[in-house]
Amino acid sequence: MTLQILKPTYTPLILAGIIMLFLGTTAFSSMPSAQAKTVYGYLEPVTLYPDGITLTAKLDTGAKTASISAKDIYLYKKNGQDYVKFKVSHPDIEETPAYNLPLQRVVTIKKRASESGSKKHDKRPVVKIPIHFDSKRYQISVNLIDRSHFSTPMLLGRDALKNFSAIVDSALKNTVK
Repeated sequence: MTLQILKPTYTPLILAGIIMLFLGTTAFSSMPSAQAKTVYGYLEPVTLYPDGITLTAKLDTGAKTASISAKDIYLYKKNGQDYVKFKVSHPDIEETPAYNLPLQRVVTIKKRASESGSKKHDKRPVVKIPIHFDSKRYQISVNLIDRSHFSTPMLLGRDALKNFSAIVDSALKNTVK
């Protein structure tokens, strides 16, 4: 009597299933977790550091960068490095804190269709400014522009919102205590 060893025909199917299960688990584990994010309203308070002045910021997922309302913007060189001197100014702000910060870069921002003038773009200086948002301190990049004709003195775009791990609910406002 001869002993025959039979090869199971289902082994490739089991192996394929195990591989698919592993790949599926790996793919889902690398996806960003919604539980690690916080829901904020479209308007939230931001405190400028170190001045302690709180202003209202619009959280705008349609904008890439952050902007702050500034006047008396003056670019100059100091020890071979570019600096920007400016005052944060808006009708909603009683005090006008002055800043003197290193220039990061100059950006070109497309103007709104409703803004008058022949130029379709603005050149704006960008600085890193320290802020407190939801009891945490951040250094965010903001471009400087006179926002006195806008309803809020600050706009936080996607770049800043990523730092905050923020989800924006447009039906809410002032969720930060």
